[in-house]
Order: sequence, then structure tokens, then C-alpha cells
Amino acid sequence: MPTAFLVILVFWLAWLFLTFGLQAPANPTVIGVMMVCSLSVAAAIFLVIDMAHPYLGVIHVSDGPLRATLEHIASR
Repeated sequence: MPTAFLVILVFWLAWLFLTFGLQAPANPTVIGVMMVCSLSVAAAIFLVIDMAHPYLGVIHVSDGPLRATLEHIASR
């Protein structure tokens, strides 16, 4: 994922949450909802970045089926 895109996306989301926070009354429900929404957006961005590199990062994709397929192709 390009760094410039990530910076613009984070800035846009921060601006969006800032404007929502300024317009909403400051009570525990609003603060809780804003925190849950912020965490869900952060988790989504993390997953998109992590899945861009399937063999690195926290979530790994097994390369076993790919190796088995390559061995099968090479044996022909």
C-alpha cells in the first residue's frame, strides 16, 4: 500500500472523527461509540495492510499448497 495513500486516508479519517466529535454532545455513550468506531477503522486498516503481504506480518498464509502444486508440476 503506498505511503501517501495511507497518510491521506489516516488524515481523512482523523478529520472525520474530529468533526463528529465536535458536533456530538460529550456524554459517555458518544465517547464509547467513537472509541469503538475508531478501533474498528484502525483494525480494518491494519488488516488491509497485513493482508497486502500474505507471507509476512501477524496473519500468515500457508505456502504448503503452493509448494505441493509446484512439486506436482515439476514431476510431470
